[in-house]
Amino acid sequence: MKKSTKIFLTILLILIIGIFIHPKKVVYVPKITGKVIDENGNAIKDAVVSRIEELRSVNEKYGYFDYTKYESQTTETDENGNFQLSEKSRTEWIHNPLSLPIAWCFGNFEIEKDGYETYETKFDEFRQFRKNNCYACEEIEFKPIITLKNK
Repeated sequence: MKKSTKIFLTILLILIIGIFIHPKKVVYVPKITGKVIDENGNAIKDAVVSRIEELRSVNEKYGYFDYTKYESQTTETDENGNFQLSEKSRTEWIHNPLSLPIAWCFGNFEIEKDGYETYETKFDEFRQFRKNNCYACEEIEFKPIITLKNK
């Protein structure tokens, strides 16, 4: 095979792959609707519930990734102790029409209320594999009942 034919086929292959595989900003909605109660089972009103996410940045000096936690959404519980976190989050996801249905969806949050210990989710406490016919985490919902302990 001639060198020019090999170069042409290589460029054509790269173009075909580029059509199907590309990084894309994906909006996912791991919705969290929960309830906060005390150790006696009573609803806790006005507890502050915050979605916790990681912000990834590149350390320019040393060339590694820094991860910083931040609160991307905050709400308060109602008189029945109920809350909902449904703000959309953005993530980089390699997606193509032929990709495997692989995506893990996480729900990380913390709850604060005066007189109670702060509750923060543990790593992988709320995790679910992507559902069929669901793009990223768009139909995932966590429904925790959280018990806050007195200080």
